[in-house]
Amino acid sequence: MSLATLHLITPSSAVEFGQDATGDPTAVKVRGASGFLYSERIVITVAHIFGNNYQDTLREISRYEREGVIYSPGIVTIAGQKGYKVKKILYPSTFVYPDYKNNLITDDLAIVILSEDIPVTKKAALATEEQMKRFVREKSKVELVGYGITDFSQRDSLSVINNRAPHKLESTLISPEAVLEFYRQYPNVDWKWINKPGVYGIVQHRDLKQSHICDGDSGSVFFVEENNVRYVLGTTGLGLVNNNCQVPGRLSAFPSMSWIDPKSKLPSLIKEAEEIVAEDKRQEFLKAEEARLAAELKAKQEAEAKAKAEVEAKAKAEEEARLKAEAEAKAKAEAELKAKQEAEAKTAAEKKKANITCVKGKLTKKVTAVNPKCPVGYKKK
Repeated sequence: MSLATLHLITPSSAVEFGQDATGDPTAVKVRGASGFLYSERIVITVAHIFGNNYQDTLREISRYEREGVIYSPGIVTIAGQKGYKVKKILYPSTFVYPDYKNNLITDDLAIVILSEDIPVTKKAALATEEQMKRFVREKSKVELVGYGITDFSQRDSLSVINNRAPHKLESTLISPEAVLEFYRQYPNVDWKWINKPGVYGIVQHRDLKQSHICDGDSGSVFFVEENNVRYVLGTTGLGLVNNNCQVPGRLSAFPSMSWIDPKSKLPSLIKEAEEIVAEDKRQEFLKAEEARLAAELKAKQEAEAKAKAEVEAKAKAEEEARLKAEAEAKAKAEAELKAKQEAEAKTAAEKKKANITCVKGKLTKKVTAVNPKCPVGYKKK
């Protein structure tokens, strides 16, 4: 590749001098920096954002596993937003806290695993090296969305990240051969700094006001989007970044360049995270299934108890109705018998009565009774 060709490489235009990306579906805030929502429970970021040195980083990672939350992607303020609880943070065992003075950056990666799902509207996948080669050939648009500062005036106000909008960088990917050839244009570059052979590059030229990542963008991810899928190339942090977000007018000695290492440990970390998430979801499913079965058993037992109570209540009501009917029938029969007996007794009594005629002078009176007697003063005729 000639120098003329190198100068035609599309420079980046973000996050300083970048485009507002509010509502971006994968950019998330992670502490005072950035991250990339790779899946419902996996956030890609870098390890150094958790501390100021190695031991401090480990302590803060441990604290963040206990207390940390991640908010929905693309937001400006966290006020009123739901926080999704952090469960675990993975980082390479070979991670060394970055020595930016000597450009010694070793496995500065971290994966934040959540204990619950963040709704995902944009799929993501790791780009293969074959895809990277094609992206170079086709000059595919490389993007990055971060929550870093956008100019020098914000450098002392990193706390405002809680109310900062994300911004987008756009650039292209250049091949490992082009990376070395690019730096040969700048004799002031110390070649010992280029200590990652085989890396791809993403140029950021802030002197042309067409660049570049700034403080707080650490942890964000370079990606190429195709067919509604964001193919992850790598994270920020690796490369030669020169005078990001400096005082206006101060020129850089050479353009910055982020490097994409195809031999990064990011794929192995993602695989480990996916296995943890899969096991978490399996355990959650088993727990939910256990709860569902317990609820079904309880509902069945309650239904059976209710049905039994209804049957018993019905039987009791029927028995009470039967006894009442029997009692009423008995009472009716007894009443009818009594009435019959009384009627028969009355009839029998009527049959036993005799009639006599009593007279008193010219007066005559008939008397009917079982033992008829004439009234006083009357005589039986």
